[in-house]
Amino acid sequence: MITNLQIRNFRGFKDVSLKELRRINLLVGGNDTGKTSVLEAIILLLGRGDQVMELPITFRNNQNGGQPGGELDDRENFWPWLFYNRDWVNQIEITAVSEDGSRLIVKSKPVENLTLWRQPREGREERIMSLVPGSLDVPANPSPKDFHVSRLSVRPSHPVQDAEKYNQIALESQGEARFEGIMREVEPRLKRLRYARLPGTNSPLVFVDIGLSRAVPSTQMGQAFNRILHIYAEILTSKTNVLLIDEIENGIFSESLPLIWKGLFAVCEQQNVQIFATTHSRECVMAAYAAAHERGKDELSVQRLQIVKGNIEAVRMGAEHLEVASEMGLEVRS
Repeated sequence: MITNLQIRNFRGFKDVSLKELRRINLLVGGNDTGKTSVLEAIILLLGRGDQVMELPITFRNNQNGGQPGGELDDRENFWPWLFYNRDWVNQIEITAVSEDGSRLIVKSKPVENLTLWRQPREGREERIMSLVPGSLDVPANPSPKDFHVSRLSVRPSHPVQDAEKYNQIALESQGEARFEGIMREVEPRLKRLRYARLPGTNSPLVFVDIGLSRAVPSTQMGQAFNRILHIYAEILTSKTNVLLIDEIENGIFSESLPLIWKGLFAVCEQQNVQIFATTHSRECVMAAYAAAHERGKDELSVQRLQIVKGNIEAVRMGAEHLEVASEMGLEVRS
């Protein structure tokens, strides 16, 4: 698990440090303070080569929309902007410290091609990223040892894809029981989940037995249920231990947020997953704080990004600040 993260010369960050990170880390702040940029930095640091290549369309809308032949647009309008002030003389450097004290570093190096590699160096693992506009060649490097990253964008998940992932898990020993245990955190009436395709239909779904005369298609369950189903299926099928979520509250009714966080804390503890998520919602932050407080464990870190004298800084909001904000209805985002 990452406990500290330092980002230099990346996008709008000249030098920013996120300290005292926990199992669940919420990134808050005003517009253009770099919340999504933190997620992109983590992908450069921990992601596989193919995840780095998909960075232009992971969290942002870019010209090529992921279509073949659009790489030239990204070379001019995306990759150069990873450098602070669009100046690739400024060396990008992203450093993470894990809970055992070891360090992982990614650096940029301006050469002809974008290449990624790692080499052990005095107990730390280092990845060198070489990038200039006009040429791009990323080999399919694996993630650093012991890190498996997944990322969820603001785009909604597909229920059929979620069903196929659930089916993979259900076929494993005790897979169904583990999955159902987590989903009961969101829906206490749950008796059983089932992967099935109804006669006369083309695609399978997850069906939910909540004690009615017939199992309910997951698509007819609430937003909180489907969001946790999607996240948990992604974590288990991808063997994820670092999950990045942009605008975690997107598409979720505010009254469902306490259930979302209750499920997320349970997922993270059971599967040893660390989450980094952005949010624009005060209600989302307060729901996360309430869930963490109810559990009585030091599992939540809220990092507020703010612009001070032209530079972006990160401030960890302590429990006292969040408690006062909750009681008085104070703003936590800016």
